[in-house]
Amino acid sequence: MFRDSAQQQFTEKARCRSQLSWALQQLGTPSSSTQVDACFRLIWSTVSSHSRLFHDAQHVLHLSDGGDAIHVLAALFHDAVYMQVDGGLAAPVQDLLRPYLVYHHGQLCIKGLSELQRQRGSAMVAHLFGFQALTPQPAMEQNELLSALLAVCCLEPLLNWGELAQMAVAIEASIPFRVRPHKSVSCSPAEQLFERLQQANSLFDLALDEAQTELAIHRAVAFANRDVDSFSIADPAIFLERTWKLLPEFNPALRDPMYYSVRDYRMALQRMEMFLGELEAESIFQQFRNYPDDATCKSRERCARHNLAVAQLYLQTKLVAIALLEALGPFYQGEGAMAQWMSPRLNEEPWEESFSRWNLSHPLNTAAQCQVLEIAEQGRKGFCHFDLNRSPLAAFLIRAIGFERIEQLRKQASALFEERISPEDFLGQCEAKVVQAVTRRLQPSA
Repeated sequence: MFRDSAQQQFTEKARCRSQLSWALQQLGTPSSSTQVDACFRLIWSTVSSHSRLFHDAQHVLHLSDGGDAIHVLAALFHDAVYMQVDGGLAAPVQDLLRPYLVYHHGQLCIKGLSELQRQRGSAMVAHLFGFQALTPQPAMEQNELLSALLAVCCLEPLLNWGELAQMAVAIEASIPFRVRPHKSVSCSPAEQLFERLQQANSLFDLALDEAQTELAIHRAVAFANRDVDSFSIADPAIFLERTWKLLPEFNPALRDPMYYSVRDYRMALQRMEMFLGELEAESIFQQFRNYPDDATCKSRERCARHNLAVAQLYLQTKLVAIALLEALGPFYQGEGAMAQWMSPRLNEEPWEESFSRWNLSHPLNTAAQCQVLEIAEQGRKGFCHFDLNRSPLAAFLIRAIGFERIEQLRKQASALFEERISPEDFLGQCEAKVVQAVTRRLQPSA
């Protein structure tokens, strides 16, 4: 396992460096191997971080696949700064960005606009991002802006200003899930970005003609849509597999599968449920002047809407399952690490095989319900290092009590999580067959 992981990282590292070299060659950049190596070391210091489980080298390579040189450079740098995941900035990144950073009220911030306007590169990036704040802003809220600043700092000796600007607009377009004001095409993020690029073309002598400016936004839109393309995957089990990789990125406790608690796991699922519940399919993908065409956009939105429905139903069911474990925790071994719940007792079947496969007590009324049961029983696609792929307790709940009852218990689970009802009260509202199915697997506390 370790050897396979090391080989994969070596291969990804070689491919990322090759992508960087190829992109610079395509642009006719007279760069030395020393310059390329220095730039690549900076990129690799971020995407190879142990905290990166989704936004890693594999994601960069997926995003860059098939793109032109500007697209590839944007892919290599677009997640270079991701403070929520990395817990701050890597030392070489912070050193390079130091002129634009300040500690304000004890928090790392990006300086105000007047400070960014002191240099051509940072002034151009600020303009392209529509950054107008006059006072320092929390760096954690400016990941894409800081990533673009880092890219410009690193590549300014190698690219012309028009190329730097095109790369920056691709990174800007990757800011996700922006709602279009009043659903107006003229107010779309891509249209606003086009206007800012036109202005920057004049302000910073970018030497881009009309066709190049429009192509830059088309590229940026394609780049942004590739960045979130998991939402348009036709198989919800694959969508959930990719979504699950985000959980340990944003919930560090989950990175050690032997020690995170039931509560750690539950809180991570709650955050994901809240995030997906607030997301609108219409805000995920971008379009600029009929690119992509309307049919493609509608198809992606339909897939995204279905994936969101499946994910929300799946998370709702898993949270009811986890509420059972959390309520039983004070009375049974397993109150600590989640792994203790999954460890079979001597001569017993593993957790994944321990719940009887009941006949459906209630019919499945939608495609989403059918797929949630299938995913719970068959598992999310791909390998997951911190969690089971299958959800046997969730599958049991679907078969034993049905989705309507699960929805009712989800409300009671919220009351349990918020300590508005006691564990005994929650268990008292659950069907006896459900409580019994779980408790027969558990060892009472001494």
